[in-house]
Amino acid sequence: MARNIQKRLFIGIGTELLLKALFLKNNYCINKVKKQSPFNPNKPTKFKTIIDSNQLNPHDTYSLNSLIDNIFEIITPDNKSDFEKGLKIAKVFRNKEGHVAVLWHKINRQNYTDIENSVKVIYKKGYNEILDFKISFLKGEKANFSIK
Repeated sequence: MARNIQKRLFIGIGTELLLKALFLKNNYCINKVKKQSPFNPNKPTKFKTIIDSNQLNPHDTYSLNSLIDNIFEIITPDNKSDFEKGLKIAKVFRNKEGHVAVLWHKINRQNYTDIENSVKVIYKKGYNEILDFKISFLKGEKANFSIK
């Protein structure tokens, strides 16, 4: 059980880091603006729009939810609904496993497939790479993570 909890947490954290890297690659600042700052877009913003870097909070970045809400400024997937669904499942994994200890988790293979498909789209549209990605979760499944 602990191994599966850890795996879901890592999937969620990995997705968050992948999105943060994508925003940074596209010249977005992922740090939140300090509360007292008059300039506060409440979402990742292009570096060029930030006049004074002292406005940024070096200890706080935008949440995974905010990144998901604003991802369409960077990439346009063929199926926005399915793409967003996979990212939101990863967000639930990150939040649930990172904040709440539960004794059970009903495995739904489709959740992992949805995440795999969303991550593949990020690699294709955001990094111009084809990713062969399979999360091993059920007995007998073989994992894969390789760039073609």
